[in-house]
Amino acid sequence: MKPLTNTPDLLVLDHKPWILSLSMLAGLLIFLGIGTNALMQGEILFGVMFSGIGTLAWGGCFLAFSKRVQLIFDARAGQIVKRKRSFFGYAQDVYPLDALCGAELEETRRDGSSMYRPVLVMTGQPNLPVVSYYTNGSGPRRTTEAVNRWLETRSTPMQLDSDPSKP
Repeated sequence: MKPLTNTPDLLVLDHKPWILSLSMLAGLLIFLGIGTNALMQGEILFGVMFSGIGTLAWGGCFLAFSKRVQLIFDARAGQIVKRKRSFFGYAQDVYPLDALCGAELEETRRDGSSMYRPVLVMTGQPNLPVVSYYTNGSGPRRTTEAVNRWLETRSTPMQLDSDPSKP
């Protein structure tokens, strides 16, 4: 997730899956192009099947997995807002900020490799996953570090040097 705003009172993290979305659209266009080419060469059954099934599969994946997630940590309002927007609609969940203990990585292992997703550790509640999927990239680590750093700066009062004897 990418930090959009990072002040002592407000942290806004945003995740737009551009690479995933563009990859799925590219897959859709490849299948559509090959199927259209086959149709133009007179291979009607192959063209319709290839372009139809490919377009439905890649288009369905695009619609299902292209989801924008935004996390807003608002100290003034005392809440965490999790916004999700996809082609199927918009959802917003609100959680109390004082229940947040920190963020950590949740791990899953498949085929001998580890994959992670960031979760918010809440007091008296189950951990709150930031995104629904696991990945082996550096994004989950950066997200947990941003949240924990923001919480740390909020809990540590600003140290001012008010001793006039120091130059």
